[in-house]
Amino acid sequence: MLRIVLVGIEGPVNLGVIARTCVNFNVDELYIVKPVASIEEALNYAARGRDFLLKARVTDSLDEAVKGVDLVVATSDEGYSVGDMLRQAIDLNGFAEKIFPRTRSVAILFGRESTGLTREEISKADILVTIPANPSYQALNISQAVAIVLWELWKQRSITATNIPPLASKETLKQLLDLTVEISKLVMTTEEKITRSRILWRRILGKALLTEKEAALLRYWLQRVRRHLSS
Repeated sequence: MLRIVLVGIEGPVNLGVIARTCVNFNVDELYIVKPVASIEEALNYAARGRDFLLKARVTDSLDEAVKGVDLVVATSDEGYSVGDMLRQAIDLNGFAEKIFPRTRSVAILFGRESTGLTREEISKADILVTIPANPSYQALNISQAVAIVLWELWKQRSITATNIPPLASKETLKQLLDLTVEISKLVMTTEEKITRSRILWRRILGKALLTEKEAALLRYWLQRVRRHLSS
């Protein structure tokens, strides 16, 4: 299941074109968080995406917009900053080819035309994805960015692998993340270090493509570590 989440979209033309593009590439769901753009005006630019736009879920909560999916993916043209754990992105091609085909449900977040996603919004995602572009001007128009992302994912969606094990569920990954936080609290001395460790582990788990079996073994190992440190 593929869900597109537009956060604070500002332009009705962009919104209409995005709805049309979602239909072009068979997107399952569209969520719109705190839109500035008029949906009624956007219908004029949606062409055969009008019905899809009318069925979009409008909400004031990003948490609501990402509920029920296994993987939350933020997007940004600022994909890398040396000392910033939030800006350690993978490129779109790597995501499309190596991660997306093995996800059961994914929500992809796109930010405002003017300012993109906030740091708080990015922190709610499991991974950050960026589209490689000219270093002197990396920012794409949002409707172009959505189209490029959906095209790359479209090329993967027809592939159905039958010889791979089931991936760990979102709930299982949350249990693993919670265990790493508990262990960090036992071995680290400041909240800042614990927070940085949590971000790191969330990124690792988001990229790791753990199977259910692998996750079960890792959970057992983390539980043993926690028990040993607690005693």
